[in-house]
Amino acid sequence: IWSISTHYNTTDRITGLLRKMSNEIIKRCQVTLNLQDIFDGRVEGVLVELQQSINCGKEWKHAYRSTCRLVQANCARKWDFSEGSIFAQVDAFVQRCCDLEEICKGQLQFAAKNRGERLPEFGGTRSQEILKS
Repeated sequence: IWSISTHYNTTDRITGLLRKMSNEIIKRCQVTLNLQDIFDGRVEGVLVELQQSINCGKEWKHAYRSTCRLVQANCARKWDFSEGSIFAQVDAFVQRCCDLEEICKGQLQFAAKNRGERLPEFGGTRSQEILKS
């Protein structure tokens, strides 16, 4: 596109196109994520979707960098775009997915009651050990 197109041969236009692609990737990943499942404690499936979303964002960035290297090697006109302007939203989305992933893992660890498992008992001033003595 960069070397052939008469429309997308400017920095502003190709950067705008790449930004639109980033936003579309985010939208498609968001559709797969169900926050209500997280709130209801059904996090096993959400963890898979979060990991796929994280991988998708990272792969998009990797594909961009690979394309940059190819353009640098094969085109007279070089790509010197600001990655921040293209990937700011993707990076923020990936970070939010990582944060949600951490929350889901915490739910798996600490919300065993939802899965029918017995929660650990911690002693205190009214624990069974004190009542026995």
